[in-house]
Amino acid sequence: EDLVNDKKQAMSAFDRFLEEEGRALLEVPGGGKNSKLCEWHLFLRKAKAVFATLNLFEGSTTLRADCWYPANEEEAIRTLLMRQSHAHGCSSSPMLLSSTFGSDVCPPTYLRSSDLVSPFQQLVDTYGVPRYKEINPAVFTTVTFPFIFGIMYGDVGHGLILSLFGVRLCYASAESKESLLGSLFFARYLFVLMGFFSVYAGLMYSDFLSVGLNLFGSSYAEQPQTPQQEKDGITEFQLNGAPYPFGVDPVWHGSQNELLFVNSLKMKLSVLFGVAQMFLGNCLKIANSINGRNPIDLFFEAIPQTLFLLCFFGYMDWMIMYKWVLPIEQMPASDRPSILNTMITMFMAQDNKQPLYEGQAGFQNILLLVLVCCVPLMLIPKPILLWQAFQRKQLAAQVRRAQFDDLELQEYGNSESETLSAELSEEFDVGEIVIHQLIETIEYVLGTVSHTASYLRLWALSLAHGQLAAVILQKILLPAFAAPLPWNGLAIFCAFPLFALATTGILCFMDVLECFLHALRLHWVEFQSKFYHADGKEFAPFRLVTVLTDHE
Repeated sequence: EDLVNDKKQAMSAFDRFLEEEGRALLEVPGGGKNSKLCEWHLFLRKAKAVFATLNLFEGSTTLRADCWYPANEEEAIRTLLMRQSHAHGCSSSPMLLSSTFGSDVCPPTYLRSSDLVSPFQQLVDTYGVPRYKEINPAVFTTVTFPFIFGIMYGDVGHGLILSLFGVRLCYASAESKESLLGSLFFARYLFVLMGFFSVYAGLMYSDFLSVGLNLFGSSYAEQPQTPQQEKDGITEFQLNGAPYPFGVDPVWHGSQNELLFVNSLKMKLSVLFGVAQMFLGNCLKIANSINGRNPIDLFFEAIPQTLFLLCFFGYMDWMIMYKWVLPIEQMPASDRPSILNTMITMFMAQDNKQPLYEGQAGFQNILLLVLVCCVPLMLIPKPILLWQAFQRKQLAAQVRRAQFDDLELQEYGNSESETLSAELSEEFDVGEIVIHQLIETIEYVLGTVSHTASYLRLWALSLAHGQLAAVILQKILLPAFAAPLPWNGLAIFCAFPLFALATTGILCFMDVLECFLHALRLHWVEFQSKFYHADGKEFAPFRLVTVLTDHE
C-alpha cells in the first residue's frame, strides 16, 4: 500500500511538472513577444530554409553558387558580405563575382512596387509576369484602369461614396485581416482612384445621383413658344453665348432628346478613348522592340501595326473631333457629312457626295494605300528574315566547329564543343513560322476592328449606370417627395432607407463589380495584347520574412 501511494505521488508530481513545463512553453510574454514554443517553431523553420538553400551550393572547401541579384544593389551586397564576415571573425571573406549571361538565358524580372502601385501590379501579374526588361503595364494601368472604370461608372455622388470607402480603408491597417476592411486594405488606393475618376467623369456628364448638376449656369436660353409648341408642350432652347465651361450642359437633363444626345456623345467618347489606349499599346510595342534591339519586330510588326491602326480608326477619331468643331448647323441638311458614310465610301472606293473637308478623296486614297501595304509588311518579310538569320547563325557555328576540330583546343574542355553541338542541332521549321505569322497578321487586322468595337462597352455600361440610377430615383424617392401634405414626411422617412439600400446594393456593389470586370477585360485583351508577352518569371529572393509568412 505504501508503494502504491509513493507511485501515485510520483505520478502526480510528474503531471504537475509537465503542466508547469507546458504552461511555461505556451505562456505568451508581454510586449508583443511570442511564446517559447512558437519561438522554437520559427527557429526550426528558418534553420530548415537556410540549410535547404545552402544545399544548392557546390564545392567541398569553397562553396559556389549562381544567383540573380538587382544590378544597382551589387556594391551594397559586396559591402554587406565583407562587413558581416569581419564582424564574425571569418578567416575567408565571401565574394560576389558578376558575370554576363547569354542571349538564351532569360533572367527573372525584378519589380519594384509601392502601396499605390501594388494592387495594379497584382492585376497585371494575374495575367502574366513581364519579361526581363519588358515594359511593365502596371505603370500605365495605375492611371488608365481607374480612368476607364470612371468612364463607365461616372457619377459625382456614387464616385464620392466609393472614394470615401477607399479613404476609410486607409485607416483599416490595424484591423484584423479576417475582417472585410482588413482584407481590402491592400486595395485602398485602388478604390480611392476609382472613386476619384468616377467623380471626374460625373462632372463631365453633369450627373449627381442621376440629377443634373448645374455648377456654372446653363449656356442655353429658353425661346418663346409658338402656339403649336405650346399646344404640344415643347420648349425650345438655343445656345446663348459661350459653351458650358466643363462637361455636358445641364439643360440636356430632362429634355426629350436627352437620350439621343447622350448616347451619341458617350459612344464617340468610348471610341476615342479606346483607340487612344490601343495606340498607346502599339507605341509601347515599338519601345519594346527598340529596347530589345529587335529590328525585325520593329519594322515588320510594330510600325506597320501602328500605321494600320492610325490610318483606319485613328483617321475616324480625327473626323469625329473635326466634326465637333465644324459648324454643321449652318449647313443644309442634304450637305451635312456623315462619318459612317465617309468610312463606307472610303473602303468601297466610291464618290462621297457630302465630303467633310476639301481634298478628302485624295487623302483617303493615300490612307487606303498605306492600309493595304501594311498587311503584306506584317505577313511576308519576318519569316524570310528569320530564316536568313538562322542560316547565318548555322554557318557561323560550322566555321567555329571546324576551327575547334582543326586546332584541337583541349584547354576549352567540353563546354565549347557542347555549345557548338547545341547550335548545330537547332532546327528551323519554316512552315510553322509562316503559319504563326499568318495567324498573327489575321488576328491583328480583325482584332483591330473587334477591339475598337469592344470599347463600346464604355458607352453601354455608362448608359446602364445612368438609367439604373434614374429608375431608382424616380421609382423610390421622387414619389415620396410628390406625396401630399402631411403624408410626404412619412413617405420620405420610409422611402429614403429603400433608396439608400438600392443605391448601395445595386449601384455601389453590383455595378462597381461589373465595371471593374469590364475595365479589367479591356486592359488584359485590348490593351496588353498589343505589346505584352507576359511570359516572364518574377524575381523571388531568399528572405526569411517570406519563408515565415508563406507558411502562415
